[in-house]
Amino acid sequence: MSLEYESKTDNDNYYINKIIDAVNTLDFFSMKEAIKEAIDMGVSIIDIIKKGVLVGLEESGEMGLILAAEALEDEIILKDEEEQIRLAKSRAYSGKVVIGTIKGDIHSLGKNIASIIMKSYGMDVIDLGVDVNPKKFEEFAYLPEVKVIGISFLLSSVESRIKEVMSLLKKGELKNKVKVILGGAAVSPEIAIETNADAYAIDAIQGVNIIEEWLRNKNF
Repeated sequence: MSLEYESKTDNDNYYINKIIDAVNTLDFFSMKEAIKEAIDMGVSIIDIIKKGVLVGLEESGEMGLILAAEALEDEIILKDEEEQIRLAKSRAYSGKVVIGTIKGDIHSLGKNIASIIMKSYGMDVIDLGVDVNPKKFEEFAYLPEVKVIGISFLLSSVESRIKEVMSLLKKGELKNKVKVILGGAAVSPEIAIETNADAYAIDAIQGVNIIEEWLRNKNF
């Protein structure tokens, strides 16, 4: 399933605008209704998030994110056990993705959006939250089905912890077991190269595209 960003019809704008208004005004029930309506009318998940939720968050900020994330999960994530089994069998990729924001940083916007998108496309995601100790990333990387570790950070002050966690994930058996992607405002090509990360992403959409490509690779 492609994560290409595209709009199907001009009529999508009507549903997208309803989402923007609901996120702007922090109206949770309207968010759920608008998101459900958009999904039912065939608006793509990427359009809902990028053209709707993210635009609305420019006004409502972190509180809007909290509500929008819950609304998205309620309307997008399939929680029925039988449906989860069916979805797992139909996946074009396998393996778990572990994501989190590094210790010393509590920003969650990009991480949460990436998590929502990946879950909505049937990826198996473990979200460790924010302020995550480097050792915790290492602990989860050893789990049998974990193939990708995503580390988010927006503060340049935590760069030393990025180097610490990367030193843990790029040694011994973990070196070839998991791929590591860095994301967030403080990420740069220099940091990715210096820490030996497998990839870096400038935003959640790009990050999910990279992870999806990895998990679709049958040789990984």
